[in-house]
Amino acid sequence: MIAELKEKLMFIVIVNSYSGQRRYKKVIKQLEKKLSAPFFPYFSDQYQGEELWIEVTKKLDKYEKQINGIIVVGGDGTLHQVVNRFYTYHLTFGLIASGSGNDFGRALKIPKGISKAIQRINDNKAQKYDLLEVNGKKVLSVVGVGVDAETAIQCQTSKLKKVLNRAFIGRLTYLIVLFQCLRYYKPVDLEVIDDKNNIHKFQRVWLMAGGNTTFYGGGIPICPNANPQDGVIEYVVIHRLPLYQTLIKALPAVLVKMHPSVTSCVSTLSGTEFKITAINHHTAVQGDGEKIGKTPAHIKILPKAIRIY
Repeated sequence: MIAELKEKLMFIVIVNSYSGQRRYKKVIKQLEKKLSAPFFPYFSDQYQGEELWIEVTKKLDKYEKQINGIIVVGGDGTLHQVVNRFYTYHLTFGLIASGSGNDFGRALKIPKGISKAIQRINDNKAQKYDLLEVNGKKVLSVVGVGVDAETAIQCQTSKLKKVLNRAFIGRLTYLIVLFQCLRYYKPVDLEVIDDKNNIHKFQRVWLMAGGNTTFYGGGIPICPNANPQDGVIEYVVIHRLPLYQTLIKALPAVLVKMHPSVTSCVSTLSGTEFKITAINHHTAVQGDGEKIGKTPAHIKILPKAIRIY
């Protein structure tokens, strides 16, 4: 069997098996029937700590020339972790979305259906896409600073997320937790230095989102002009307003992609690199819904840095 595998192209398949056994078992059955090449499956619930990454690394090192790509069965968080672990192998990544958000898959129009997602991989028409680099971490979709980052971090441990996922409405988790976080979050003053060394100062910032793609939080179009193949970061800043006006003016505009026109409380920037510093207190930073850390944040675009089926 091993001798046969060495002669073939193969895939590594990494499954977030915490996201629902019924779904991932169905995916594996479909992969066995329809994927164009053999694959080595890895299930996250079968490992502790760093064990999963160690085992996948061993397999990549052993069969590096035979590995055609890494397929992720999961959501934005799983894809984020896999890319950060194995980006340096310069392999092509595939996605079969099974998370609650799936914002990166939505932006790339990766089919939600298992069969169609597998067919997209089999078609072998991978394209190059940009990545964001945030304090050394790779981010595929959106990096957030402020209350949206606090929200994303709280969502990771929220019991509500598990309940809503079981009811197949997990994408509502972000909005519900966001309203909870808004009650205690203190807006921050930010200083932003862009790629031309221009200094931008923003007061009472609720959130600052830098998009490689349009969506975050389960389909919220926070950066409507973002394009993951144009080599540019699109930034949206919601600031100035007190809480009640943010709730009734800015957030509804975000949901219908009208917020860039609400210039009284929304500012936009674009460029290839930004350095963000909080003036009065440090604030959280997230990328792809995963915790990156706190400000200061150094964010830059990596043009055409990753291949995705």
